[in-house]
Amino acid sequence: MPEDVVQLQAALAARSVVKNWSTGAELVELLRTAHEAGWLSRLRNGTTAVALAASTGIPVESAADVLSVLGSAEVVEADGGSWHLTPSFAALVDGVAGVDLSATLASTDLTRAEIARAAEPANGLDGAQALTVARDSGVRVGPGAQALYGLIYQALPEYRGLLEQGGPVLDVGSGIGGTLLTTVSLFDQLHGVGVEVVAEIATELRSRTQAAGLADRVEIRAVDARELNDEGVFAASFWAQPFFAGDARPGTLAAIHRALRPGGLLLMQELFPPLTEQAGAREHLDQLFHRRAGATFGRSAEELAAEAEKAGFHDPEITTTALGRVLTVRR
Repeated sequence: MPEDVVQLQAALAARSVVKNWSTGAELVELLRTAHEAGWLSRLRNGTTAVALAASTGIPVESAADVLSVLGSAEVVEADGGSWHLTPSFAALVDGVAGVDLSATLASTDLTRAEIARAAEPANGLDGAQALTVARDSGVRVGPGAQALYGLIYQALPEYRGLLEQGGPVLDVGSGIGGTLLTTVSLFDQLHGVGVEVVAEIATELRSRTQAAGLADRVEIRAVDARELNDEGVFAASFWAQPFFAGDARPGTLAAIHRALRPGGLLLMQELFPPLTEQAGAREHLDQLFHRRAGATFGRSAEELAAEAEKAGFHDPEITTTALGRVLTVRR
């Protein structure tokens, strides 16, 4: 076969790949348009292409085309002559558990913008950008979050026992408080301290603490965790370790070690497992974004155990829970 034909076929194949990649971005933009036009709220309870077209002044055929695309993406489904959101997207649009479509879209925009600068030096995230990530990463106190964390602590009986006895618990890298506030809400006697260095996130965390009715049992400190000077105060601690840069980790672990009582437990989650040979583009994109954002990506539970033991902790125990693998180590 002539070399020109080979080259043309190769280029056509690569073009098809790029167009396939663009499908996801196009679907995100269509979802955003439907959300901002109020269509998704109307689709929550069911509506028709005719009604949606009338609400925006577009042709019925165009509204029907949008619904067909959203249907193929399993955002909506047909029910007789009307359309409604699928259960998963209804939950995302409702956002009652704190997993909210607007926050997800904002985080998607941030990720795309940061990856577009991949050939430039990384500057990390500013406060507003960090808040965007925190909002998309966290959950809100409610029955769903409480049931999920209840399952996690059921798998960690010794750690749960410390919480039941009132702690106190030290939550390092609290974000918007999904873990801290949900945990305190589960145990009537439990008191906690949340540590969040980003001022914008700490402000929102305080607001969410008030809204959850937990301000009398939760203290928020807007400080670098390495500056904690508590000694032997806490019975248990949770460290949101994936969001800490490498140079901050030894000092943070040292501060947590000082702050825990002898015998106290530190809990960590293997949020981003190491990439495997089978990892796809999504996993590699996550690694690219989080590393550019200054976070630590891909440490296994075993690597976390070695890191903690180097800081003076002992008795590492890895447990598989409803949130994946977690590690407990003892002061």
